[in-house]
Amino acid sequence: MRDAGLPFSVLVAFAFVFGACIGSFLNVVIWRLPRGESLVWPGSRCPACRAAIPAWANLPILSYLLLRGRCRACRARISPRYPIVEALTGALFALLLVAHGPSARLFVEWAIAAALVAVIFIDIDHFIIPNWITLPGLAVGLVISIAAPSLGVGFWDAIRGVVLAGGMFWLIAELYPRLRGKAGLGLGDVKLVAMLASLLGTGAAFGIIFLGAFIGLAYGIPKLIVERKGLGSHIPFGPGLAIAGLVFLFEPSLWTHLFDAG
Repeated sequence: MRDAGLPFSVLVAFAFVFGACIGSFLNVVIWRLPRGESLVWPGSRCPACRAAIPAWANLPILSYLLLRGRCRACRARISPRYPIVEALTGALFALLLVAHGPSARLFVEWAIAAALVAVIFIDIDHFIIPNWITLPGLAVGLVISIAAPSLGVGFWDAIRGVVLAGGMFWLIAELYPRLRGKAGLGLGDVKLVAMLASLLGTGAAFGIIFLGAFIGLAYGIPKLIVERKGLGSHIPFGPGLAIAGLVFLFEPSLWTHLFDAG
C-alpha cells in the first residue's frame, strides 16, 4: 500500500474509515445474529419503529452525531453503542496498520479484530458466542496455516494450540458442572479459544486464557457488586477472552516475551 504513493497518514485515515464502515455492519451482526435474523435483509431499520434507514442516515459515527442520537422517523433514542462499535472498530483497524504496517497479513488481522468486537458485545447481551463466528474462524485459521502460513501461523503450531488450549478449556467446561453442580465455562468459550489458537498460535492461545481470566475478574466482580449478585452468578467470559485476543493480535509472541524476560 505504501507503493501507491499515498502518505502513510492517508492510509491510516482510510483504515479508520474502512473499519468504521465494518463496525456499522458489526452492529447489524450484534443485533441480528443472536436472534436468528438475516444479516442482509431487510436493510437497516430503527429498532423502535422499524422505519427503514436511508443510506445518508446510516453513515458511521457521523449520522449518530448529526441526528443527535435519535431516529429521524420516530425520534426514539438510539443506543450510543452503535457509534462506539463503529469508532472502536475503526480505531482497531487504524492501530493495527500503524503497529504492523501494510501487508496481506493486515487483512487477516482486521478480520480477527472485527470478529472479536462482535463476540464482546454479543456475549455481554446474550451470554452466547455464536458458532457462526467461531467455527468459520477456526476453519479459516487452519486453512491459512496450511495454504499461507506467512499470513498466520504454521500448521503444527495451529494444531497444537487447538488441541492443547482448546482441549484444556473443553476439559474444564466438562468437569466443572460435575464437580460443582452448575455450569461454568460454555462451549462457546472453548470454540473461541480454539479459533484464536488456529489464527495466533499455541503461545498466544495460552496467554489469551490467562489474560482473559484476569480481565474477566476485573469487570465481573465490580458488575456483581453493583448488581448485588452473589459470586456464584454467571459472568460472561467471552468478552475477557476477546479483549485478551485483541491484545495478542497486536503482539502474538507477548506470552513468550514474558517468559524470556523472567
